[in-house]
Amino acid sequence: MEDVFENLLRKENSKIFIAEDKNRIFLGYIFIGEGTNMITGQVHGFIYDIFVKEEYRGKGVGKILLEEAQNYCRKKGYSTIGLMVSTKNQEAIKFYIETGFTATQMFMEKELN
Repeated sequence: MEDVFENLLRKENSKIFIAEDKNRIFLGYIFIGEGTNMITGQVHGFIYDIFVKEEYRGKGVGKILLEEAQNYCRKKGYSTIGLMVSTKNQEAIKFYIETGFTATQMFMEKELN
C-alpha cells in the first residue's frame, strides 16, 4: 500500500492535509487527488483516503479535513469531488451524507471460489 501512496503523491494534483492539535499531536489526514469519470471523461477531485484517530472522531476533525480538500479542489478548478466507501462502513457513509455527498454509482463484486 505504501507504494500506491508514493506513486499517487508523485502526481501533480495530489496532496495530503494533516490535522494536528495545538501541541502538534497527530489527529488525522486526508489524501486528495484527481480522478476521471470513465464514462464521461470529466476530471474531478478524488479522495483517496481519509483517516481520523478513533478518539477524535465525532469532534469535527473529519469535517475540517474535508473542507480543506474541497477548497483545494475548487482552486484546481474541479466542479465535483468523489470517493469510494465500503457499504459495510455505515459510520463513514453517514458522515459523507451529512457533509453533502450523494451516491451516484454502485461498485459490485463477486467472490470467486
